Amino acid sequence: MNEFLAPINYVRARDALRRLDAYTAYTPEGAAAVKQVLRECYPLVFARMEQQEFANDALLLQLPGANVTDPLVFTARLDVPEGQHGEQGWQSEQMPLHVPLSRAHVVALLEALEELLRDGYCPGGDLILALSMDGLSGGAGAKSMAEHLKARSISPCFVLDFGGYVTMDAFRNFLPKGAPLALVGIDEKGLQDIRIRAGDRMGMCALFRLAAQIKEHPLRTTLCSASAKMLKRLGKQARGLYALLLRSPRAAFPLLRLKWRNRSVMQQFFVSRQMVCTIDMDGSRDVPAKEASLLVRRLWVPGAPFSLEELQKHCRRHGLVMTVEHDHTGGTESDVTGEALDALETAIEIQFERTVIAPCLCPQVTDARFYDLPGGLVFRFSPFMVTGDEALEGRCTVTDGALQTAVQFFRSMLSV
Repeated sequence: MNEFLAPINYVRARDALRRLDAYTAYTPEGAAAVKQVLRECYPLVFARMEQQEFANDALLLQLPGANVTDPLVFTARLDVPEGQHGEQGWQSEQMPLHVPLSRAHVVALLEALEELLRDGYCPGGDLILALSMDGLSGGAGAKSMAEHLKARSISPCFVLDFGGYVTMDAFRNFLPKGAPLALVGIDEKGLQDIRIRAGDRMGMCALFRLAAQIKEHPLRTTLCSASAKMLKRLGKQARGLYALLLRSPRAAFPLLRLKWRNRSVMQQFFVSRQMVCTIDMDGSRDVPAKEASLLVRRLWVPGAPFSLEELQKHCRRHGLVMTVEHDHTGGTESDVTGEALDALETAIEIQFERTVIAPCLCPQVTDARFYDLPGGLVFRFSPFMVTGDEALEGRCTVTDGALQTAVQFFRSMLSV
């Protein structure tokens, strides 16, 4: 191996990604299988780090440091949306793997840490890994770990989760030719899961009409503070008309919204949406259903007028029962200055030459939303190059070269 390359066991990393692919939504059995995979693939991590379990099998790993710096906290969720599985071809050692960005993030982090521990690694401050199994189904595990760290008065140097990324497919008119764009999440969209139940045939008809309306009119656009900062940073790189427009992102947003209406960047950074997740009924072909329920997920841009009043009125009018199962805001927006962000940007610049770095609204749902720190030291970034479609879907393509880059990035961040 070239002395400038980080040591990686590529076979082990691929095997971990393949075996984790079976896990989607939280179940106790699935979470136990995930932890077994991680223990088998990364034995030094689990042998050297103290382990605690929290709600819904969440796993907190801690390695005491030299107390030279503040603690380093890395968070991530291991559950993924239904349908976000790896593609066929796992058996080939040469084919790229198309996997959830959150999974690639965790495996690259553990690869970096495993080999650092093999070399006698001791962090400058306590190292904490907070891995949840239920981030998309309430986040009770992530929330309990965040509350535990807060109760211990831990003041970290930073909290880093997945979510941001590097791309060559966004905002090209604003960037120097050939320069990649690294987007670092400083805030994220709020999340609500709403269950609506109908107990008779008339109610079920109203429920199905509501589902059709949600599918037909799912979108609202808003420019939040994080996205305004992103556009302002991009404006410093732009020339001509774009540079003039982005001096005042809020004034220019109506025009930009029209220009970007069919692009993935609009969906990621500016759109609040609600979607139908499931429709459940208790009937069969021979026995008509007597009741039904609809699960609606809402992701909203901070500051967007996205109240429940309209849904509540519809439910009262048609005798439906509405329950908010999960309700999480995005947390506190992080500062775009300071030593923690400087360290993150330096690690990005080392791995991605000529990159332009901009803060953004994280388009993914992450565990970072539970960490509300003074000064906002919570960031969301994964060191993978993604396409526009991958960014929208929360996926990435993993090759040996991409793994090497990601592991080198995490070695830098683990050495802060």
